[in-house]
Amino acid sequence: MAKTMTDRELFPDYFVEEDVDRRKCTRVVPMKVLVIGMLRTGTLSMQAALEELGYKSTHHMHKVFQNPGSECIMWREALEAKYQNKGRKFTKKDWDQLLGHCQAVVDVPAAAFIPELYEAYPDAKVVIVQRDPDRWYESCSRTVMKFSASPQLKILYFLDRWLVMRLAPFMGLLFTSLFGPKTKDPVKRRENWIKGYTDAYDEVRRIVPPEKRLEFSLEQGWEPLCNFLGKDVPNKPFPHVNDSASFDAGIKVLVNRMWIRAAKQNLPFVVGALGIAAAWWIYG
Repeated sequence: MAKTMTDRELFPDYFVEEDVDRRKCTRVVPMKVLVIGMLRTGTLSMQAALEELGYKSTHHMHKVFQNPGSECIMWREALEAKYQNKGRKFTKKDWDQLLGHCQAVVDVPAAAFIPELYEAYPDAKVVIVQRDPDRWYESCSRTVMKFSASPQLKILYFLDRWLVMRLAPFMGLLFTSLFGPKTKDPVKRRENWIKGYTDAYDEVRRIVPPEKRLEFSLEQGWEPLCNFLGKDVPNKPFPHVNDSASFDAGIKVLVNRMWIRAAKQNLPFVVGALGIAAAWWIYG
């Protein structure tokens, strides 16, 4: 009988919590691969593939969840500089601080900065992973947009100081920078998201020479990716993870972790309030 995997085994990234001040870090491994792959383009599959090929560590949005303190702040500063002309643009020193422990990047927020990262690391190879825009948007609407509009998340905004002070402002700025301001008009929202999606890829293709980039689809498997990166083909199937069902399961685990953190944060206030109420009831 097959062993049932636990939430920690299925979604290990959601159970890792770090408090690393990236501003005090520097580069310790060379940056070798830059993947321009927006959310819902198989980024977790690409992360698993790159780490199987030896690129440790590969940065993904999940890494921000693991170390939200300085990472949320630094990514937000980078977004403000690029999209709002606020503050100074990141230099190689800044990227070395933020990503100095990584040999590769996938997913947002890094996918929003591939031109800047390519300027900082011109020897890195660029892999472009792009889905059909309409299918990509439908995937986002079933997953990311659905989660961001969930009632549970709105309640957690009032209870989880980490979510309110760090993650929510960063995520809000990320999505408005890439896909424009929020709108209730479904037609306009679709137009904005698809335009932001295609513009990001077009910008990379304008800047990165054809010989330095690979147009890649996960369905192609290991061979074209390994040939481009100069790696041996692993003797195992190419990873395919985080379909819509897996996304929903992972979000459930993430939200449960948020509830636990919110309970720990608010327990002293609840206990204090109960103590005051008890004292009033006994002595009042």
